[in-house]
Amino acid sequence: MVLEELEGRGQLTEEQATELAALQTKVAQRKQQTKEENAKQYKARKAAAARGVGLGVLGGRGELTEEQATAGAVE
Repeated sequence: MVLEELEGRGQLTEEQATELAALQTKVAQRKQQTKEENAKQYKARKAAAARGVGLGVLGGRGELTEEQATAGAVE
């Protein structure tokens, strides 16, 4: 934060400017990584919910195989 404030005022040394650029790169990479992890978790939860709903519908009709019933009980 301090480096960014100094940058805004044009008061960074060359070393500080280099440090700030490196930190901004790391922050951008971490944000991207977090975004990708969140998307992956969202898709996994959505798929698990779809499987649960699908098994629930089949179970209500009595159409579950023993394997499906066991998988549904585990989830």
